[in-house]
Amino acid sequence: MKIDYKNFEIELLHDYNNLNSIIKSKNNQINFESEKENEVSKSSHYIVVKELGIEISNITIYQTNNISGIFEDTFIIEDDKIWVISDNTIYCVEIPSSKLIWQKEFDLVTNYSIHKLKNTFIVRGELLIFRISKEGEIIWSFSGRDIWFNPEGYNELTIEENAIRLFDFDSNEYVIDFDGNQIEDIPRVFPQEIKKKWWKIFG
Repeated sequence: MKIDYKNFEIELLHDYNNLNSIIKSKNNQINFESEKENEVSKSSHYIVVKELGIEISNITIYQTNNISGIFEDTFIIEDDKIWVISDNTIYCVEIPSSKLIWQKEFDLVTNYSIHKLKNTFIVRGELLIFRISKEGEIIWSFSGRDIWFNPEGYNELTIEENAIRLFDFDSNEYVIDFDGNQIEDIPRVFPQEIKKKWWKIFG
């Protein structure tokens, strides 16, 4: 994925296992590979900064068991920085130097997306919703009845004018304010299955 930012072109790449396919030069490296010699499930995020088509810096983030790809909602670029999700960790990297400013783990399992809210960010983890500062400090967190992944097509997290609407795995719906306080809790109601007596089925 390529993004134009000021006078720079920022390219974000993600690669599973075959790291050499995308890495030609490594100015900065953050290595979270497993110490196990036979570990084969590893991946990387690769951030390249170019000016006038010429690469001026890059940073490579290696992680083991990282399933996070690069999507429009897994990074934010502003204020000469990029915040990018890699598994359950968020990295803040300076532009254009590609210098790591901070890194921090949030959800215990993984982070799915990051969204801007005023001068802060909302992070959708698998277990928790976080509001964090640009410096990586947790302002509040919110949990539901189930994980924050919905297989039925509902948007798990929508930032509205004055609130945040959430759907969990079972499509339970929640509305919270920007301070993390719950406004609405709408459990999903499953219709009770009508069961016939076995003698009526064959009667």
